[in-house]
Amino acid sequence: MKTVIFAMVVTIAFSTMGCATSPPTFGDRIKADGESTVAIAKQWEEGQSLVKKGEKQVKEGHKTVENGRLDLRNGEQLIITGNIAVETSRQSFQALAKITQDTADVDTAVERAHKLKKYAAAWEEGKDNTEKGRELIKRGNNRVSEGESNITKGHKLIEVGRVTMQGAESSYRP
Repeated sequence: MKTVIFAMVVTIAFSTMGCATSPPTFGDRIKADGESTVAIAKQWEEGQSLVKKGEKQVKEGHKTVENGRLDLRNGEQLIITGNIAVETSRQSFQALAKITQDTADVDTAVERAHKLKKYAAAWEEGKDNTEKGRELIKRGNNRVSEGESNITKGHKLIEVGRVTMQGAESSYRP
């Protein structure tokens, strides 16, 4: 009797396993193909999104580099004009200061003192412009570096996106 019960249990177990391993139906296969196609489409769209993001980053990087180079040119120009102003004002100030010491006329002394103040102000302005120029050059160099870095990152994003898209295209089986 134990043998009969054991045989029945084994028979039921095998028949149940047979049902569980039945081949997929046509509907199951179509559904699986549809899910696979949706996943491939999603992968391709993610790649395309990376390409667009990379292209945008490259474009912004080029603009940042351009702005940095503009800062460099403006900074160099400020330094040049500042140095010229410093030198000419210094020379004018020194020359006028020498002759002012020998001035006996009060009106002439006042006029020369006024000119000396003007030269001193121009001298200070030249120094300020030189410093502003240095700051612009520093900012310009930072912008150029930042822009070039963004361009490199953008190109990498574009490459990753294209590889992702190609992977999706190669795995698609219509």
